Amino acid sequence: MVNKLSIKSLGIVFLVLLLVVVAFIIYDSSHGERSFRSSLVSIDTAKVTSISIYPKSLFHKEVRIFKEGNYWKVNLTNGKSAVVPNSKVQDLLSQLLEVKPESVVGQSEKQWKEFNVDTSGTRVKVFEGGKNTLDLIIGKFTYQQPRTMLTYVRVEGDDNIYQTNEFLDFVFNHDANYFRDDAVVKDNYLSWNKLTFTYPADSSFQLVKTNGKWGINGSSVDSAKIANYLSSLSNMEDPNFIDNPDQSIFRKAEYTLTIQTPRFGAINVSAFADTSNIVITSSQYPDTYFDGKKADFWKRVFVSRDSFIKK
Repeated sequence: MVNKLSIKSLGIVFLVLLLVVVAFIIYDSSHGERSFRSSLVSIDTAKVTSISIYPKSLFHKEVRIFKEGNYWKVNLTNGKSAVVPNSKVQDLLSQLLEVKPESVVGQSEKQWKEFNVDTSGTRVKVFEGGKNTLDLIIGKFTYQQPRTMLTYVRVEGDDNIYQTNEFLDFVFNHDANYFRDDAVVKDNYLSWNKLTFTYPADSSFQLVKTNGKWGINGSSVDSAKIANYLSSLSNMEDPNFIDNPDQSIFRKAEYTLTIQTPRFGAINVSAFADTSNIVITSSQYPDTYFDGKKADFWKRVFVSRDSFIKK
């Protein structure tokens, strides 16, 4: 009798334990979370007002991108700010939204340093008004076959270290100049009819389109060379900025290119030179100055008459 009661009691205990386990599994599956977060980034891109980046390449000095009216700008080291194209801001936000955790590679603060998600990583903060809606630390990256870049990240306030299939270092680990608008000229060259090259001595000339064909003072020209030059010029960019040029250099332009456009009127691209510098500026993007000597940029803009002549 005792044995039967003992077996019956054990059966009841086992049944109760089984019900508890089943109830816990059902509750966990319906109310609990995955073993790791399914999402790391939750931002409303339409409400974002600023992005602060602390790149490891700059020893974590802040690069702040912010919205001012209808424009995005970035703070420069000289205390001024420069325009950032909307497309670059959207690329940044889109890249953040792509960050998905694939796995957890660590769950302890002791492991942060190993994956560079401590103070050594690049930090990204996103603000919507006065609210900080994202605080992400981007750690080291690794290359995995076939052709996959993996990045380790951590969200501030979460001890877990996540692996994501994104190459985030390439996007965020940069100085302010990387994000600013580096356009010199931006227009549709098919609408242009005249370019005037004003050079020293007697080397000036005009490139004129008549009846759909370009020419130089009646000389026979190479249409393919002209098309290549105009195509390049119409979307010309240069990442080599000069933010504090010597103002004395602007007394007189050494070279000037004037583009007659139906949309913007005359666009003037000018080169100012002294014994050590060549500074290029465009009327389309005033107060932005480019280093003409870097990679002989000035030679790409101010080409010679002979470069168009058919040989």
